[in-house]
Amino acid sequence: MAQKQPADQSRRWLGLTGSAVLLANLVLTGTSIAFQQEGEVNHALGIEGSNASYGGTEFSADGSLTDASYAAYIQAAYEFCEQEEEEGSVLLYNRNNALPLSESERNVTAFGRGSIDPVFRSTAGGSSTNKEYQQTPVDALQGAGFNVNQTVLDAYANAPAPEARSVSSVGEYDPALFTGSVTDSFASYGDVAFVTLSRFATEGNDLAMVNDKGKRMLELDDNEKAIFQKIKDSGKFKKVVVLLNSVFAMEMDWLDEYNIDAVLWVGNPGFYGMPGAIRVVTGEVNPSGHTQATFAANSLSAPSAENFGLHAYDYAGKTPRAAGDSFVSYNEGIYVGYRYYETRYEDTVLGQGNAASATGAKASSDGWNYAEEVCFPFGYGLSYTTYEYALDNLSYDADADTFTATVTVSNTGSVDGKATVQLYAQSPYTDYDKENLVEKSAIQLMGYDKVDVAAGASETVQLEVPGYFLASYDAHGAKGYILDPGDYYFAVGNGAHEALNNVLALKCGSAVEGKLMDQDGNIVAGNTAAAAKWTAPNTTVDTEKYRTSRYNSDVEVTNTFDDADVNYWANDDEKITYLSRSAWDTTYPVTLATLTVNDKLYNGLNMQTYAKAADAKSVSDFNLGVTLDEKINFIDMKGVAFDDPKWDDFLSQMTLSELLINMGDSKGIKAVKAVNKPGCTIVDGPEGMNGQFKYGDRRNCTGWATLPIVGASWNHDLQTRFGEMYGEDALYASIPIAYAPGADTLRSPYSGRTSEYFSEDGVLSYYAAKNVSHGMRNKGLIGTVKHFFLNEQEAGRQGISTFANEQSIREIYIRAFEGSLAEGDSLGVMTAYNRIGVMYAAASQGIQHILRDEWNYGGYIIDDALTASEYSSAPEMLMAGNNIFCLDTARPTEIEKLITSTDDGDLLQKVLDSNHYLYYIMLKSSMGGASAEDLVVSDAAPWWQTALRVIDAIAIALVVASAVMYVLHTYTDVFSEEKRKNRSSAKN
Repeated sequence: MAQKQPADQSRRWLGLTGSAVLLANLVLTGTSIAFQQEGEVNHALGIEGSNASYGGTEFSADGSLTDASYAAYIQAAYEFCEQEEEEGSVLLYNRNNALPLSESERNVTAFGRGSIDPVFRSTAGGSSTNKEYQQTPVDALQGAGFNVNQTVLDAYANAPAPEARSVSSVGEYDPALFTGSVTDSFASYGDVAFVTLSRFATEGNDLAMVNDKGKRMLELDDNEKAIFQKIKDSGKFKKVVVLLNSVFAMEMDWLDEYNIDAVLWVGNPGFYGMPGAIRVVTGEVNPSGHTQATFAANSLSAPSAENFGLHAYDYAGKTPRAAGDSFVSYNEGIYVGYRYYETRYEDTVLGQGNAASATGAKASSDGWNYAEEVCFPFGYGLSYTTYEYALDNLSYDADADTFTATVTVSNTGSVDGKATVQLYAQSPYTDYDKENLVEKSAIQLMGYDKVDVAAGASETVQLEVPGYFLASYDAHGAKGYILDPGDYYFAVGNGAHEALNNVLALKCGSAVEGKLMDQDGNIVAGNTAAAAKWTAPNTTVDTEKYRTSRYNSDVEVTNTFDDADVNYWANDDEKITYLSRSAWDTTYPVTLATLTVNDKLYNGLNMQTYAKAADAKSVSDFNLGVTLDEKINFIDMKGVAFDDPKWDDFLSQMTLSELLINMGDSKGIKAVKAVNKPGCTIVDGPEGMNGQFKYGDRRNCTGWATLPIVGASWNHDLQTRFGEMYGEDALYASIPIAYAPGADTLRSPYSGRTSEYFSEDGVLSYYAAKNVSHGMRNKGLIGTVKHFFLNEQEAGRQGISTFANEQSIREIYIRAFEGSLAEGDSLGVMTAYNRIGVMYAAASQGIQHILRDEWNYGGYIIDDALTASEYSSAPEMLMAGNNIFCLDTARPTEIEKLITSTDDGDLLQKVLDSNHYLYYIMLKSSMGGASAEDLVVSDAAPWWQTALRVIDAIAIALVVASAVMYVLHTYTDVFSEEKRKNRSSAKN
């Protein structure tokens, strides 16, 4: 071996080689990420679309998109953000009419980190702020003419940074900042102490039920208590007003302790909505929002708390399945949110089912007491005026299966207002139900409306609601929906609790006198004028009325999710009993901490089971890459009915590789030159789009007040308008498809993605998601409702087995999606990360049956972004109806190899079906706005991809070059000066 060169030369080249390897790794990783996010990169660079034209804005006379129309739009967008808060913020508490503030009450002090650094929205995929326009509570107060105590603001600015705000830390400032000089300033700004309380959680992280300090994250933190105590002890403030900057229903049993005067829930107001909430404070706007979740005195009092989070499988010596280590079981059945609290309340009043026992009581001093367990009921909200409701008439149209409730709302106060009309119903709980394990909520939402009512005036509204909502799902007896015989009660009221009291007053009369109470424990009589009775025409249990789907009469509705029930899999000694109102004390859920993986369950957890069917078609049965006599381009299919045979000709023009282009999402769908189909961008999310406008100042897309606020508006028009304004955002950003809205159910107040969902109630979400999706479609945006379904927690979301019984699935969890996907006109749905039972959602044949068969859904289906996970199988997903792979361009390549290597025509048929859906929905979007002559599509790579490839090549060349130099210096004599001299001497 040649003599080594000096060590310093070798070390230098070794160091350079290491640096080059590191640089190459960074460059190649960056390239991989950029290619995976191709649509977003193209969008940011303004090169997506390939001449596709977008238009149809209402902010120009001819619908064209211009800088001038954008200026009008963006002003309207931010005004709408404020309107969301005006109608969605909820006045929960208003002692002695502390609000609205008078014009003389303008010297105020703002307390709490949230006053200067609120939680605008979660950090899940969605819009970024335009900081120069965002509005904190202090900004909004100052903008409304309040004089805000600068000394306190300076104290916050100069204080040590607080603990980071997270899912387990409130992150409030240390109260030590309130020194003597700071508290001396209170007297000059003592009209009102505004205290903003904030909570934060997001995608991938649920709020901690109990943090490392032993505190529930929805109770007051010690630093928050110190703020209230400081205010109380100072004696300098005439009023204390709390702004709840939390989409999570906080515990509110401390209001009397700290002499709180008013509480306004503002949720997550987005970046620009806060001025709307402050207009409520000043009285410029009369509050009209109502809660979309129950505020419990102890946030762990819901029975879902016993089985929330991760619970480990016991594999008993078996090799664990990939992403199959945990499960969660919805042992509470249908008793989610108010359905639990209100049903247990009725049974306590009527002395049924041992409801008054202490089992499950978390805040009651003796037994179970509604007024101690609940602070603010579902659907509750105060106004600056008062309303009286009368249910004038209730009629049923048997042919249409609809009830029409005629309701008169009288404004008995002195202030004009918007009244929310909420219609609820109660179904009989019969012996048949008890025998067949059918549960009945004591009260359930049927429908709602919102109406302007002038002071001293009355307005009459009609609510038309489906009779289908009265049916109960019987998974054990009829194995379908049933309608019990007997009396059904309808009522209106300020929330579910008042409506239930009205029902009980009508149903029970003198038997409940002195027993009915409001959420504060005050005895109430109930309003029989606000309730009505309807007697079902059937005298026995009707198992046939809803036997076929109301959306597709050719399809029988029967059990589809038997295997989503934990009892389908569990050993006999581990089977559970679902919560039943027939015996609250003995059926109240206990934690199912572990589950033994028996052979049946072990096999079920295996997702890699696809095999070509014995009778599968051959690839040769299909004609692909056909040259037609007259070419059919993408835009030529605009307006062509989905079932028109022309689609077969259109799709036949493409090769298998060209068909698979559409099926790999890279934050967008690539162009297909063969049919002149342009590329497009797809963005997240429910709180606003993570994109930028292509007009005007090119700022970030709008960050709206979030979906709980939209739900809390209880306003169909506002919810539809939210969808329309979101769609306008998409037009000005050249975006045809978005992953929004979210429609999962708030099973627990600790769910990490609460900011992206509407409500704890499937029916409120049914209407809200339907309205939002319809508004989006009005503007040419394909909203993709997510995450379908049983995705109510973030813990273990990728691979967790989610168990629930079919009744709760039907009546709560999929009903939230049913409004937009079956009843409405949504053309997009995203499935969930979790398993339905043990089957990955995107590979669930049950999901495909519900969507395509029962609901006759005609849009596209996409999985959540599950790149290369071992618990998912690309062919299983495709065969289960998944049409496009989210953030994954590798799976289409896998599908292509499988089809060609195994001659699997069944998979090829699914590829064709997927393209049929995808092309159809794209042409229904704003992408279909171009004329044929406008569209000339290239399949050339965008310039930035070529540039990155060149940079990759340079980086690799640097690694190779430096490595060669290291070897030459270390192991050869190429660079040896002494040997060069010796060779030169030898020549001489």
